[in-house]
Amino acid sequence: MADIRTTTPPDMDSTGTSGYETQVDTANDGLAPGTEIFGYQVESLIGRGGMGSVYLAKQLSLGRAVALKVLHASRIRNPSQVEGFLREARAAGKLNHPHLLMVHAVHADADAGLYCYSMEYVPGSTLSRLVKDSGALTRAAALHILYQIAKALGHAHRNGLIHRDVKPDNILVMRNGVAKLADLGLVRDRLEGVVSPGSGGRILSIVGTPDYSAPEQSRNPQRVVPASDVYSLGACLFFMLAGRPPFAGETVIDLIVRAATEPLSFPPAFPADCRALCSRMLAKLPDDRFVDGEHLVAALDALAAGRQAPPPVIRTPIPAPEGDDETVEEDEVDETSPAPGGPARRRVVRRRRRRG
Repeated sequence: MADIRTTTPPDMDSTGTSGYETQVDTANDGLAPGTEIFGYQVESLIGRGGMGSVYLAKQLSLGRAVALKVLHASRIRNPSQVEGFLREARAAGKLNHPHLLMVHAVHADADAGLYCYSMEYVPGSTLSRLVKDSGALTRAAALHILYQIAKALGHAHRNGLIHRDVKPDNILVMRNGVAKLADLGLVRDRLEGVVSPGSGGRILSIVGTPDYSAPEQSRNPQRVVPASDVYSLGACLFFMLAGRPPFAGETVIDLIVRAATEPLSFPPAFPADCRALCSRMLAKLPDDRFVDGEHLVAALDALAAGRQAPPPVIRTPIPAPEGDDETVEEDEVDETSPAPGGPARRRVVRRRRRRG
């Protein structure tokens, strides 16, 4: 069995183009090549997302290439989105991990209406582009990318951050096989009401990308947990090995319903051991998945060593002491499992105070 933790995955297509690739319309872009802002000189537009555009730029003080993400002008009219953009960029900038895209600096000029942050520029390709150009990946290549992004998520989860938009467009793969996760935590600000407040209906809020979002995230974006990121990464694994997301629908609602209710169906060529792994990651309920990125890494270590993955965390209610109106839940993990670095036991206490 190939070691999924090696530096360069076997059979990985070594070709690649600039990272952050999306279809962009340069005619309607806001910053022309040669524009200087905050000590950066814009060279070209390399990507555009829901919150901002990403440019290849040169940091003039150091003479290095960076990726510069600039908040869309349409978002500036909403102060909460501006604040969220800056807050989450600063939070991501506090993390330092080889498989997380590093944020260098955050800049704001309210008078000019410019808000941006710079990050490391990764020469390579998005995972989405890689699969589109070369087709489904080999088992070894897919598991190698999965392992790296799982370690990145484990680091983020350990520091209290949930990504909320793990998808192939946010995974950058360099020519040497190194993968990095981008846009950490920024999707918290991508709440869009698709039912007008005056219609009398409930507003549907979507955070993330429905093709890769966990069922609980689609139902209520405010209730996401680290296991929600595990689901999204599982959908990415399915995409890498099947060439498509795990579920499809004619409308967003149709897609969300299918992801929440329909069983997972694998194409015939899907590797057997990856089916078991993917099924666990794409479980409908968070409690049936790996708790977080660290537990997923432990499962991948076990898979590489030919061992069985650690069992799911079991949440067992513990009776409250007599006379105390309190509910205690304990998360139990098999203490004999080979999961390295993970806690053997975790306690969660919820108290209800009596009134009067």
